Amino acid sequence: MKIRTSIYYSLLMVCLTMWSTFRLHAQQNREIGGTVKDATTGATLTGVSVRVTGKSQATATDETGRFVLQVAQGDVLVFSYLGYVMQEVSIGTSSTYTVNLQPAESEELGEVVVTALGIERQTRSLSYATQRLSADQLNEVRDNSGNLMNSLSGKVAGAVITPAATGPGGAARIVLRGNRSISGNNNALIVVDGVPIDNSANSQANSTFNSYGGSDGAANLNPDDIESVNILKGATAAALYGSRAANGAIVITTKRGKEGKLAIDYNGGVSIDQPNLLMDFQNTYGRGNGGEAGATAGESWGASTTTYPDNVQSVFRTATTVNNAINISGGTENMQGYASYTNNHNAGILPGNELDRNTLNLRVNNTFFSKLNTDAKITYLNQKISDKPRLGDTGTPMGIYIMPRDMSASELRDFEGTDPVTGEPTRKYWTTSSIFDNPYWDLNRTSVNEERNRITLLGSATYQATEWLRVLARYSFDRYDDWETGRYYNGTVSLGNVQPGGQYFENSIVRSERNIDVLISGDHQLSTDFSLTYNVGGSLLNRKSRGLQNMANGLSIPNQFNLAFATTPAFNNVSIIDRELQSVYGSAQVNFKDYLYLDLSARNDWSSTLPAPHSYFYPSIGLSAVLSDALSLPNWVSFGKVRASYTEVGNDAAPYLLNQLYNFSLGAGQGFVSRNLTRAINNLRPENTQAYEVGLDWRFLNDRLGVEATFYKTNTINQLLFIGLPLASGYSNQYINAGDIENKGVELQLNGTPVRSEQFSWNTYINFSHNVNKILKLADQSSRADLSTSTRLASVVAVEGGSYGDLYGYAWEKDANGNHLVNDAGLPIVKANTKIGNFNPDFLLGWGNTLNYGQFSLSFLIDGRVGGEMVSGTDSFLGAYGLGDYTAQYRDGGLVLPGVKADGTPNTTAVDAQTFWTAVSQNGRDAWGEFFTYSTTNFRLREASLGYEFPLNGSAFKRAQVSVTGRNLFFLYRGKSTLDIPGMQRRTIPIDPEAALGINNYQGVEAGLLPPVRSFGLNVKLSF
Repeated sequence: MKIRTSIYYSLLMVCLTMWSTFRLHAQQNREIGGTVKDATTGATLTGVSVRVTGKSQATATDETGRFVLQVAQGDVLVFSYLGYVMQEVSIGTSSTYTVNLQPAESEELGEVVVTALGIERQTRSLSYATQRLSADQLNEVRDNSGNLMNSLSGKVAGAVITPAATGPGGAARIVLRGNRSISGNNNALIVVDGVPIDNSANSQANSTFNSYGGSDGAANLNPDDIESVNILKGATAAALYGSRAANGAIVITTKRGKEGKLAIDYNGGVSIDQPNLLMDFQNTYGRGNGGEAGATAGESWGASTTTYPDNVQSVFRTATTVNNAINISGGTENMQGYASYTNNHNAGILPGNELDRNTLNLRVNNTFFSKLNTDAKITYLNQKISDKPRLGDTGTPMGIYIMPRDMSASELRDFEGTDPVTGEPTRKYWTTSSIFDNPYWDLNRTSVNEERNRITLLGSATYQATEWLRVLARYSFDRYDDWETGRYYNGTVSLGNVQPGGQYFENSIVRSERNIDVLISGDHQLSTDFSLTYNVGGSLLNRKSRGLQNMANGLSIPNQFNLAFATTPAFNNVSIIDRELQSVYGSAQVNFKDYLYLDLSARNDWSSTLPAPHSYFYPSIGLSAVLSDALSLPNWVSFGKVRASYTEVGNDAAPYLLNQLYNFSLGAGQGFVSRNLTRAINNLRPENTQAYEVGLDWRFLNDRLGVEATFYKTNTINQLLFIGLPLASGYSNQYINAGDIENKGVELQLNGTPVRSEQFSWNTYINFSHNVNKILKLADQSSRADLSTSTRLASVVAVEGGSYGDLYGYAWEKDANGNHLVNDAGLPIVKANTKIGNFNPDFLLGWGNTLNYGQFSLSFLIDGRVGGEMVSGTDSFLGAYGLGDYTAQYRDGGLVLPGVKADGTPNTTAVDAQTFWTAVSQNGRDAWGEFFTYSTTNFRLREASLGYEFPLNGSAFKRAQVSVTGRNLFFLYRGKSTLDIPGMQRRTIPIDPEAALGINNYQGVEAGLLPPVRSFGLNVKLSF
């Protein structure tokens, strides 16, 4: 849908008005030079940015820390380097300058960070909270999934990172400061070099039925090309990015070429990955029921017998991950280049599951003449994932978990026979199950494979019109083509609908995103005390998506996987999305004496998914004061700052909700057209978030101790809710605008240097965050909205007065006196639709440390989550099949549940373990949720690294470092079952408390998750 507005006419008038105020000054330039050093160690710094304020002249220090530049007397040079305090130097009559930069850990919040739209700002002037991570913090110890976002866990205050447990290439959910949108997206926006990227994810689970999870856009980011990452946590920080940044933004800056001779960097590593956590099984009883052996039984409720404690582990493998990256950079004063190639091979712990990724990156920066600078980048990626795991209650991991305890690995591997007539393979299973296959049948006779080709283009030109005004024009294009195929052999039952001959499908998904934006930036010294910096711009965003699935459900020639052999062809899941967003925006900062800063910003969007006039507007205001510069404070206070801000951020909706949709179905004659049962919402309004934030940044004891605290509150209104309608209306449901979700909380960052000497240093940090979510209002028509499509185990719902992420299911009912109720058979009486938990954590903690001694460095990270619950379908199957270690109790009876009957009399009826666990598990799939609900509180050693940097005096190498690394090494604590079943010990959660079936809003319920993976690795870094 195209929008006819006067945006670009308005922009043109703005440009013409500003052009009319240009002031050109001719000055006499001369050559000066100098050296840039680390103020603490005295070491020279390579790649420091050196630019002339208000002019186009710029360069970078070479490998010896030297720079040469053409300047005029009176010019001001700005020296900036990530991890160091920005410094300004006025040019006098001297021709040589020595500049000492202070490291970031001993700065007065003067370091430069990249904020919205790629604008560089000093942290001391920001009125909102940000958090910066260096490249080494992200790629020193890599996550085996290959998704960079998982490396943020524990390092960012207020960030809840949830990985999809789908093996290498899996997607990740990144929520900053709580969930805001009931039916929409709660993920943070990903921005690369100032431009948002498409972070969509294919086929994410919305129930515990078997499903495959696709990759997201962030899984394609190459950590070896990243310079730094800046987290814009709140709506204020990301306001200029508009609708897509209502949940905060993760701003990534990639590497570029530097002036100087050719430099080559190599980063290579290899790691072995193994299951870190498998559930505790009983190892006494084998196949059978009622204590009697049964050779064809699927459950382990039989007699005491010889068992095989490692039979489950024998299916998983120790996998190997290999990463190799090389980059070349260099250039002249007028042209710099950067090129890189990275190969990643990530093997999953299930046999056959592997990821192979190749990434090519080329970036060129040019200065064509003194006022025009260009930046061009192209990135190409090819990624292949083979044999993706099928999660869920009939997926591959679940089939592994439920094998009988007396089944040997060799018996399990006997998974197929041969049809005597056709010679085709036939399925073998140890019982007559109609929903499970032998795990080795799943691994060898079913497969889903995915290939992605992605190309990203970025081009920008910056024109320095005057000393105080510059214009940036930028174009970006991001497209990825996914090709997915699935093969299921004849006889497969775990999918439930495979027709004779087998099943084959082909999925084609193409997504593209084009962004064009113009940004005019200026700065003025208004007087001795006041200065003004401003940005005005506009953008045009087009997003498109096409999806198509061709299915052969049944093959005329068994196991010949080609659509030409389809007996029941189907054409499914066609999705066509075309949306446009037009925007104008502006920001201004008034600076008073470099200690008081007033920030103002405003943005107006016109979205094609909203009804005419398609427009919504949102402003922000912020104030920050550096008290240590404004007031006379004690000497032990190195730096002190307070800040506050208020922001409104709008959010549009998914496309095609405004007009009534119709469906076409094949049938007799020309087929059938039917009206979609979802009623259109022609008066759709944009979602709106109002955010308040206050904070402080203080440093003490000569910068040896720092504290940053933030208090925030957000309210998101005009939620897009999905409610049911009476059948008499002719519809089953509709979308409405309603609701008010509130998030409020605190973030605390502590950092310190307890020890700092010439030979030894110890740097440490602690991140803490606490968020409280409250659903203040839903709708007049309904006080409840379902976030899940299935009620198995538990439902994820939003209830007025409750919190986002509440879990509802069957709970053990109590009488008025708090006694558990049991029936005449001595079994629990349950009540449906009862709150049994919430999937969000109460607190997040991270403790990171880096110790340096001589050439050695040691770093480690311990992090944890406190609070939150998960309903485990994996555990319900362990109970139903007599596999969990807790099922060994009361095999011979004698379990009398303390409780009362409906008439108030005490329970005296004893039951055995099989009777109890099969009752509460409802055979696994439809378990009574409270009996399998666990606290997701957990603490773990997330990362550890020990490195040695070789002294290279006189060597051809500039750097050589080797490190041994580990990730997810062990749990310090895992949560327990929330229900204290009388007569039994509380159980420990049997799966990864932080993983999920997928990354959408269906969280807190799992079935058949892969176990978490422990990694040990060796990493080598070389620079020539």
